[in-house]
This record gives sequence, structure tokens and C-alpha cells, in this order.
Amino acid sequence: MNKKWLTDPSYAPLAFAHRGLHGPVTGHVENSLSAFLAANDANVGIELDVLLSKDNQAMVIHEMNLHRLTGLDADIGDFTAEELMQINLSGVQDVILPLSHVLAAIEPKFPLLVEIKGDQLKPQVIAAASHQALKDYKGPVAIMSFYPDIITWFKDHAPDIARGLVATSRNDGDLPASYFSEDGQIKNAKNLDVDFIAYDIRTLPNKVSAYCREKSLPLFTWTVRTQAEQDRARQYTNGPIFEILPDD
Repeated sequence: MNKKWLTDPSYAPLAFAHRGLHGPVTGHVENSLSAFLAANDANVGIELDVLLSKDNQAMVIHEMNLHRLTGLDADIGDFTAEELMQINLSGVQDVILPLSHVLAAIEPKFPLLVEIKGDQLKPQVIAAASHQALKDYKGPVAIMSFYPDIITWFKDHAPDIARGLVATSRNDGDLPASYFSEDGQIKNAKNLDVDFIAYDIRTLPNKVSAYCREKSLPLFTWTVRTQAEQDRARQYTNGPIFEILPDD
């Protein structure tokens, strides 16, 4: 797969709808096919999340527990992909879909960021499952993750797919403290030979954004929700992962 889209002027400035265009403005639920198609209609890229089903299929959803989005107090890993495809997202007709189904339905001319979650502690399995879905996708696409083991898998097994490090310096206690070190993030970026970094807008600018600028390494930022954050994203990064449509 071609990585040149990351720095191709025809795609600049890059902008990605965070979990698709969802919320009160569109009425769509996050990480739903309707939200992704709305992003296509708005001529912007898409960012989405992937977790594993019981039968180790890459499913498009952000959290392991299904309650917030479905009302069902259960774990995504309790169900097979086929079973998950029967579960409606709250208040809409959309269901939880495998990554492969989403890829088959969206417009491949728009850039796509796939955040591979490591919460289930199966880095090799979820990386391989995501690659299985992605390997024949024709559009501009990149994987990204907080978890170095997932990025390493793609470096070793699918180096043709663009890969990025997701990072923040705000320690929320859910990950090892080393994940939040700016020096550690720069070291990881070098060791993993990443093609870009996706960084928390709340902590920019910082040492990592300076490193990206020095090395001409593309830097995206999440999650842009206000005009002030949009302005900061424009100043310090190559593009936002947003919940507020960027200005023209």
C-alpha cells in the first residue's frame, strides 16, 4: 500500500472525523456505518477503532463493554462477529460491524485511520485480524495504536501499511507510566520507525511536536472539539482528528 498520501499535497490539510461524523449534528452513533458514510459525504477522512470478537474478528467499536453504545452490559469478547452483527447501536438501525464490512462499504478515496486497541491484551491476534481485513483495501489507510507491540507486528509483517503511534502526556492511569513520557514516545517513534504520530491536542505543543517538525514526520492530533483546538491543530500539526468540522 502506498504511504505517500501522508505527505501528498493533494490530501492536505488532512482531516479525520473522529469515529465518523456522529452526535447531535448528524444523529448518527459513533463508529457506525452511517457515521462513516456521513464523513464520506462531507469529503473528509475517517478515524475508527478496532477490538476483537470472541472468534478473533476485528470489530469496529471503541470500548470492550457494550453498555454505553448498546445498553447491553456485556463484553465484546463474549460474542462472535456474527452475533455482534445482530446487536443494534442505541436508538438506530446500525449494528456493530466487522472492519472488513466497513471497508467494503466506505468510499476508498478518502484517508482512513484505524486505531487498533490493545485493551484485550492480545496484540499479535488483533494486529493479525486487522491486517486480514485491511490487506486488500485499495484506499489510503494507516493503522495506529498506543501499544508498541501492535505497531511492531505491522512493522515486521506488513511494512507496506502506514503505521503511527498514538500518544499523550496526560497519564490517566490506564497504561504504564512510560507510555506518557515525551522522551519515551520519541524513542518509540524512532525504534518503531513510525510513519506518523497522533497526539493529544490538550498537550500540544510539546517536545514531541517539535521532534515531528524537525524530522518532517507527519503529526495528527485528537480529539479536536473546539475552535481554539482547531486553530492549534492548524498551527502545530498536519491535520485534526475532529468532532468539529474544520474550516475551509
